[in-house]
Amino acid sequence: MEQVKINQEYERLHSLFKEVDENKAKLIDELLWKAAFLKVELDNLEATVKKGGALQKSNKGNIRLNPTYKTFLNTLTVYQGIIKTLNSVLGKNELDENDEFDEFLRNANQ
Repeated sequence: MEQVKINQEYERLHSLFKEVDENKAKLIDELLWKAAFLKVELDNLEATVKKGGALQKSNKGNIRLNPTYKTFLNTLTVYQGIIKTLNSVLGKNELDENDEFDEFLRNANQ
């Protein structure tokens, strides 16, 4: 079942890169698989956190972060890095036109 979800996510991501140069596409293929895997894992972790919450109460009554939530956050960071890398490959294929978001970022960094 999980492999089916991973395959579906891979196909979804892969379709976004159909216009990318063939050599670049070969380079990013493994990243697409990793991103697909991580997306499915993130969905599963998120469902677990939604059920159990981000915080847990220990036997001694102390409140701490749920270990699943920590794993979710770490996995999310890795996933975001991969998506950022993939996005930079996409961005190099398209004309770089400034949009409102680019303008916002420029103004925010001043």
